[in-house]
Amino acid sequence: MSQNAGQESLEIERKYEVAADLLLPPASAFSEVGLHAASPITYELSAIYFDTSDADLARRGLALRVRHGGADAGWHLKQRGDDGVRELYWPLSDEMPDGLRSELRERIGGAADAIAPIAELSTERTVVVLADEGGAELVEVADDRVEAFDRVTGIARVWREWEAELLPGAPRTALDVIEPVLLGAGASPSLSVAKIARATGRLVEAARHGGADAERIEALEALDRADRAAASADADPRVEGAPE
Repeated sequence: MSQNAGQESLEIERKYEVAADLLLPPASAFSEVGLHAASPITYELSAIYFDTSDADLARRGLALRVRHGGADAGWHLKQRGDDGVRELYWPLSDEMPDGLRSELRERIGGAADAIAPIAELSTERTVVVLADEGGAELVEVADDRVEAFDRVTGIARVWREWEAELLPGAPRTALDVIEPVLLGAGASPSLSVAKIARATGRLVEAARHGGADAERIEALEALDRADRAAASADADPRVEGAPE
């Protein structure tokens, strides 16, 4: 591996839709399935996502961002696969790392020179780490409140989601153990595959490309309408249904 190569990892997670006022399950709910919940930690995250005007990255299942805040601040290049999301990471810097630029040229050729910001995300993230009785950390549960702005269309979207991510070395069955706890608290499996697709309104397009049926398309269209409506409500408290 060259000095400029990104650090590689595999991200395995499940996403869940939750109501705006839903609380994460208490530690006692996780203890009932044999897990210890650490004290919650809250982070303020901000990220800028990049692509070309022809969506050269999105069309290849790639996502590129630079994130500030949290434990993994830096540059991330992600690619979704059957086994999870492969991620290459470079430390935070003002300019795109040379190694990342080289990686992009290998993936999309000369189009890499046309990479530009396409979306901004601000996320309030509350994280709870779950460990087994022996103290081995298995899963990180994140409660995300997301505000997104599509720089291309000028459309804002707001949503809330939970993510359960497998920690390094943990068995995949750990996600099966905690899922009933999350569903029992009021969560439901999310139709969203990635934050950037949701932020830019591309969930429906991706689903159609994947051969999704009409019912799933309708559900994704409804999800996008709800995200837009939530953004409008946040922006203008006079919108019907917005908190006063």
